[in-house]
Amino acid sequence: MRRYTILFIVIVLMLTLTGCKYPTLEKAIAETIPFEVQNVLHKTKSDGITIVLYSTKAEGKEVKHIKEPVLGVSFFEGNDNDGWKNSGPNGWEHAESITYSTYVENYTKYDDKGKVLKDIYVAFGEILNEDINRIEIADHESEDYKEAKVINKDGKRYYIGLGFRPQVRALNSNGEVIPQE
Repeated sequence: MRRYTILFIVIVLMLTLTGCKYPTLEKAIAETIPFEVQNVLHKTKSDGITIVLYSTKAEGKEVKHIKEPVLGVSFFEGNDNDGWKNSGPNGWEHAESITYSTYVENYTKYDDKGKVLKDIYVAFGEILNEDINRIEIADHESEDYKEAKVINKDGKRYYIGLGFRPQVRALNSNGEVIPQE
């Protein structure tokens, strides 16, 4: 009996020290994002972190008037061999717009001495104006814009891109900037 007790304690300690890991990214998404993920819109990697853009339903009494899906991003570490872990943050964003929405989420990982190991900024949103041909993202105080990834899903258009404290602009097919409204 004592052997089983010690074995049980060792197993509990191993699970506690290694944290919760899931065998696949899909399982980690389903089990660790605290909202019902309606659609995984896009997955991308940056600096060993998998960034997942998803849509969900707005939750809470103060947002009952929001009927359309809202957007969120989550950050995951791992792989299918070692397991997947949600590194947060987990949330959703919504802002009223008639052209395009812009949300920025960042993921920062520190070592045990407080040194920044990873600092990833993600800009994402929904494209609502049909005249918008592309979205571009640049680092803060830079004019070096790069094209963001545009995702077409279920008749809607979304975008996602990376940049340090990013600034976002939308362009039409002639390369003219369309202001965000």
